[in-house]
Amino acid sequence: MLDAHNVYEIEFDVPARNREAFQDWLSGEVVAWVSHGAVGQFSVFQNEKGLSPEVKFVFEFETLQDWAAFAGSDRHEDAVNRLEALVENRNATLWRRASVKLDATLDRTATGRTDGGCDGRAINTVNSR
Repeated sequence: MLDAHNVYEIEFDVPARNREAFQDWLSGEVVAWVSHGAVGQFSVFQNEKGLSPEVKFVFEFETLQDWAAFAGSDRHEDAVNRLEALVENRNATLWRRASVKLDATLDRTATGRTDGGCDGRAINTVNSR
């Protein structure tokens, strides 16, 4: 399984007038785009609530160099140019995985509490059984 530390998202809306052309492009030409050797994984998400952005393409890369090779390729440039002709509100973002250090001494359970939380302090009721 790919351990993707770099995620490239392209979000956009497909106007009604371009839906058929977009679907044709998506079912045909997009395969060449996403099969670039640097792409580790590709996913498509659709917003079923009718909100913007309507569609999200997610490309995953193991290294920043893999993303750069993809983003600088003619294949990517051609695909983005075609996509821009079909969609509106296109936005692209590169995300790099980061970590958050959690305090190992933080007590996340209600064990040891005998007052049922009546002192006004919050308790974790999920683990209080």
